[in-house]
Amino acid sequence: MGGLLAASVAMEVNLLAGIERLGDGLYHGLHVALMLAVVASQLALWWSNRGASRHATTAGWMGLGMAFTAMGDHVNGAMSGIEPVSLKLTWALLLFGVGYAIYVLMLWRHDREMAAAGQGAVVWWRYALAVPVAALNLIAWIQHVEPGVQAHPLLCNGSLVFNMTLYVAMPVLAMRFFANSQWRIGGLVVLIGGVWIPYSDLILFGSWLGPGVDPAVPSFQLYAC
Repeated sequence: MGGLLAASVAMEVNLLAGIERLGDGLYHGLHVALMLAVVASQLALWWSNRGASRHATTAGWMGLGMAFTAMGDHVNGAMSGIEPVSLKLTWALLLFGVGYAIYVLMLWRHDREMAAAGQGAVVWWRYALAVPVAALNLIAWIQHVEPGVQAHPLLCNGSLVFNMTLYVAMPVLAMRFFANSQWRIGGLVVLIGGVWIPYSDLILFGSWLGPGVDPAVPSFQLYAC
């Protein structure tokens, strides 16, 4: 996993700096290939530990969730043939929604297990944290997402529901995971992911679509970012 991350970052920096140039199809294909490698690593972890560790099932489910997000990345890329960007994002919203729902379910299951063992974070966090997160999500959606999607009713309504459900549950449960881990580095990594995923999609919607702007494929710079 660390090697894949290092290779991905090195490739992105290389291309964004203009040292090398790849065609959109090849670049998007490499992006999906890296995602599939991560999926394969999770499924291999599940396969090698099934029956030996109670965490193996979680690895399998996470691999399945990543497979759906990889399909979403393919839809958003130049190789899928799905155009324009508004249609890409509509289908991607469904695929990413399934993947992220699996992530949320796994975080929720861990939280329930910790609570049942009497080791979980205080119960009121489940509800109190959701209030400011939901408020921030709504403000961000109104300011940065709605202007670009209001001409596409399905995408507009879907992104709002997505934003107020999965993108509330994910950072809240990731915060609880961090607390449940006794503030360890592994829990911090999960928390960073639980916050960065919604934030990155906010950037994506805010930059790929705008009032009257709906390109066939996002530019390389926007896709890379």
